[in-house]
Amino acid sequence: MNAFVDAWRRGKSRAFDLRANSTARRTVRVDFWGDVRDVYANANMSVYSAQTCNARCAFCVEELRPASRGLELAARRTALRDDDRWLANLERALDVVQRDLRPSVSVTGGEPSKDPRLPAVLRLLAGRGARKRTVTTNGSGLLDVREGRRVVDWIAATGVAHLNVSRAHPDQDVNARLMGYAEGPTVEAMRAIVAAVHAGGARVRLSCVLVAGAIDTVEGVLRYVDFARSLGVRDVIFRQLMKTDPRTVLPNHVVRFSDRRRVALEPLLHALSDDPRFAFVRQVVGYYYYVEVWRLGDVHVVFEEADLAQLEDAKRADPRLVHELVYHPSGKLASTWQPWDGILGP
Repeated sequence: MNAFVDAWRRGKSRAFDLRANSTARRTVRVDFWGDVRDVYANANMSVYSAQTCNARCAFCVEELRPASRGLELAARRTALRDDDRWLANLERALDVVQRDLRPSVSVTGGEPSKDPRLPAVLRLLAGRGARKRTVTTNGSGLLDVREGRRVVDWIAATGVAHLNVSRAHPDQDVNARLMGYAEGPTVEAMRAIVAAVHAGGARVRLSCVLVAGAIDTVEGVLRYVDFARSLGVRDVIFRQLMKTDPRTVLPNHVVRFSDRRRVALEPLLHALSDDPRFAFVRQVVGYYYYVEVWRLGDVHVVFEEADLAQLEDAKRADPRLVHELVYHPSGKLASTWQPWDGILGP
């Protein structure tokens, strides 16, 4: 078991030191089509689905990221509609990053479970031997049939390591209100999804945002974990609503909701630290995020806080250093979640 460092909890991502306390503590030099960059050795590559999300979460991270930079999501969303070209560019991007870096790869969105391209993406990632593959979804399309198989069966068959399903509350009606849609999988459907994924050797994790008036206390966390356990899920993550950059933020409805309903993570962590039911596992300090991992009986419970202002500060401090990779709907690989910023190619 790792020793707890109180200064990391207090400092959060401000305590990040790539050489001293990151998970990799080194960089790797990567040639992006003639543009040679130092890349964090434990970087993740996200494949950003072009499929528009069918939920309307009041706390939507996809909308929050551009809002932090002063823009609306609709103003910057562009997509390459030619499937063959988009997949060919993804293949080229994988060839470059796999050569020296071998990042973990996450498929996210948008809503990938509703994306007609998803089976082809999963086959390509499996064929390239991409490391520690993850799919993050609101779950609405996991039982849809694509190319003769349910989406959840494609996930199981292509060696995906983790399926992350976003769910804001155990109660079906409360969850529908918070996430702004009625298409979320029912409890019975979730049990079928979990069983199918586990049969394929992957793990399911439920992802829950901490929202005032919903899940906002240690007792709420305990109830949510009990719900996850009843589905057969043994991994849960609780996220503080992401902080935006006050220097550039566009205060749209997502920003206003997040600022109004944000549950501060640190007091919650202090409370569960004194609760004998929880056992500390480890801390992770990232360049704009902070994570603590705990065990609650047979369940891994993760808590995460992220700060987009700190992300911008890290980029300003070393603009040539690449911390993460994002393959965009536009068919371009970039070092940021903004499709016009940090473009690396192809």
